[in-house]
Amino acid sequence: MSKDKDDDWSEITPAYLIERISTRVGSRESLSKPGLLSKPITNNPAEKKIEQIAESCMFKAGMATVIGGAMGVFFGVFTAAIDPNMTTVTDKPQTARDIWKEMLSRSKSYGKSFAFLGLALSGTECVIETYRAKSDLKNSLYSGCLVGGGMGLRAGIMPGCLGCAGFAAFSAAIDAYMKS
Repeated sequence: MSKDKDDDWSEITPAYLIERISTRVGSRESLSKPGLLSKPITNNPAEKKIEQIAESCMFKAGMATVIGGAMGVFFGVFTAAIDPNMTTVTDKPQTARDIWKEMLSRSKSYGKSFAFLGLALSGTECVIETYRAKSDLKNSLYSGCLVGGGMGLRAGIMPGCLGCAGFAAFSAAIDAYMKS
């Protein structure tokens, strides 16, 4: 059985990636070429493999999860630093250790929530986009409605409908802004 050229990962090294990125990003002549914003045609099997991985739903959802989690941790630390409300009510004064514990607790909670939202929204949008074979605003609407409605259904039918409408509107607004 012969080895397929597309499966050859031996060409992908850190030096190779740095060289490819610097020639595409750092070169001034590439800015003057027509079709800069169009999808480049790649003949290199290693580039094709990387492009396939980067365009997969698993990768997109994973990246959204990691970035959402990191953003949630940042917001958790930020909000705990601004408003260090203690979750337990005691008569003793707050210490730095107590505030630190509250900050860790809040950043973990926000990180999990943002990671879940990133995973759910990005994953469902990618699956819908793959199923419909179109990349348009409707994908964001459907994805937002599914995620918001699913989260709201835990509280009942009406919150599910409101969650669907709210998340769909928010997702569509963000998508429209990002594509403009």
